[in-house]
This record gives sequence, structure tokens and C-alpha cells, in this order.
Amino acid sequence: MKLTTITLSMVAALSLTSCATQQATSTDWTPYLKSMQKGCDYPNPTTSSLPIPYQQSIIDTETRYRGENTDKETLTTYVLSNATAFGRPLNKIEYLSGYEWSHLKLYFANDPQALRKEFALPVDKYDVNTVTKNDSSGYQVTGEGFTHLTFDKKDNSIACGFGV
Repeated sequence: MKLTTITLSMVAALSLTSCATQQATSTDWTPYLKSMQKGCDYPNPTTSSLPIPYQQSIIDTETRYRGENTDKETLTTYVLSNATAFGRPLNKIEYLSGYEWSHLKLYFANDPQALRKEFALPVDKYDVNTVTKNDSSGYQVTGEGFTHLTFDKKDNSIACGFGV
């Protein structure tokens, strides 16, 4: 009887330790989002199959639709728990998709401005793009369309987007 009680106590303690360790482990989204640093080439989390560790850090998903016909937009927001990206706590990810435009916006727990130097301008192999903005708040490159990187201090976000 005493041995059974001790065994059950040990199993319960190990289970609690395992749960605490699992919750304490943060999900690092950096590998998934790394392409954003190379000219705002960002993934579409709504069409690609997210690996299970990323899925497990999503605690809520909301999809909203706006507009009609060619102005129709889909906004998908993933609220995250215990997640990081580029070494900073990440609260949510927003993906906006329109007819000929989209953006991926990352919301951090604090100002991500210090990451600016880690994000490069897009490289155009045909050299048809013009850099119309390049400063600490981000950049915009225009040509046949536009690509932008925006660091927003108000909502602690980084957004990469493109449009025609």
C-alpha cells in the first residue's frame, strides 16, 4: 500500500515537472520567418502547412473578410503564447491578402526597432526597382510594384508587404 502511494506520488510529480518544462519552453518562430530578413520574402502561414511546434504556440486564430470583388481582403490573425522571433517575445502574427497585395505583420511584446539592421533591402536581379525610402523605420522599394518593410513603434510591430 505504501509502495503504491509512493509510486503514484512520483508519477504525479514527474507529470507536473513535464508539464512545467513543456510550458516553459518557448517556440522560436525565427526559422519560419527568417526569409523576411532577406528583402521581405515572407511565408504565407494560411496556405503553407505549419509544423506542429508552431501550431502548438497558436492559442487563437481569427479570419476576417473585407471588401468585394477585386478589393476583397482576407485578414488572418494568430495569437501566440510563449513564442519568440529574432530573439524577442512575439505576441501575434497577422497575414493580410488582397487581390494583388499582401503583408505579414509581427507584433512583439516590446519595440523591435533594434532589429532593423538585420533586415536587408530586396535584391532585384533586373535592376528595375528604385529605393524610395531606407531609414531606421524601414524601407520601400518601387518598380513594377512595391515592397515595404515597416517598423512601427506604436504597436511594436514589423510588417513586410508588397503590392502592384
